[in-house]
Amino acid sequence: MMAHEVESVRSREERFNRLHSAHFEAVRRYVWRRDPDLADDVVADTFLVAWRRLDDVPADARPWLIGVARNIRLNSRRSARRQQAVATRLQEVVAEAPASDSSHLAAAVEASLMLLSPPDREVLLLSIWDDLDRAAIAEVLGCTKANVSLRLHRARRRFADALAGVGADAGRPECTPLIPGGAPDAH
Repeated sequence: MMAHEVESVRSREERFNRLHSAHFEAVRRYVWRRDPDLADDVVADTFLVAWRRLDDVPADARPWLIGVARNIRLNSRRSARRQQAVATRLQEVVAEAPASDSSHLAAAVEASLMLLSPPDREVLLLSIWDDLDRAAIAEVLGCTKANVSLRLHRARRRFADALAGVGADAGRPECTPLIPGGAPDAH
């Protein structure tokens, strides 16, 4: 590394350290008053964003940092609500099934997932369990959105085939997936 690059890195670190020292408590108090359970995580994520976007931080940084903290907190809450909605839908599906069917259905889903290849299983679980859209899955997997769409389509078809086969092996005519589709594409 050249001398001017070292100086640049050092000045960035110093700027960030000053920013952190000056505004940490204000950001923490803001989040704590609204959501004490998330305060530490939101503050940490806020300053991670500040480090990554240090060149975008305005001279009057406190409002900007609080805005970032607000967005992170709201995104975290939305994610928790989506996860709760999925859990509720699954409970409703299980509750609607006769008692003997619910354990069979859970076993059939688990067996069907285990029949899939690891890449098929991963893309399905990222879509359904992690509630990621195709763009986010592409980022996680390091591929294109078009590739994810194709992989997800094929994985769903293979899962449906595996689930139907597991149901037929157990003497049941057909099993269908609990939740069709997956996370929608972001707009």
